Amino acid sequence: MSKFEALSDKALSLVGQAGDSLRHAIPDSAEKWLQTGVALGAARTGTKLAGGFLRRNPAILAASVIGAGLVWVAARQYKKRKEGGAVEGSSRRIEPTRAPARKRTTRRGAAASNSND
Repeated sequence: MSKFEALSDKALSLVGQAGDSLRHAIPDSAEKWLQTGVALGAARTGTKLAGGFLRRNPAILAASVIGAGLVWVAARQYKKRKEGGAVEGSSRRIEPTRAPARKRTTRRGAAASNSND
């Protein structure tokens, strides 16, 4: 192991010890404030990036709004269908059968029988 690697390992262990001691020294409320600040900063940065992206690509915004509307309509219809409930009952299958052929009368045959009377 070279001297450089030994120094870097020592430095890393010292930094880890310092971080642990700071974590124990900071009260819980300060840590919560820090986490809240980090979360707000990330949300603000994400909003700025998304706003710039959507300003350059308005078609994506339109497609997203339309998609959200379709999902909302589908969820509403599903909920209405679910509230109505299914009709419980019984069913049986009716097998198709061949019906006998019907006798066909032609117009000429009907006219001929009327003229014979």
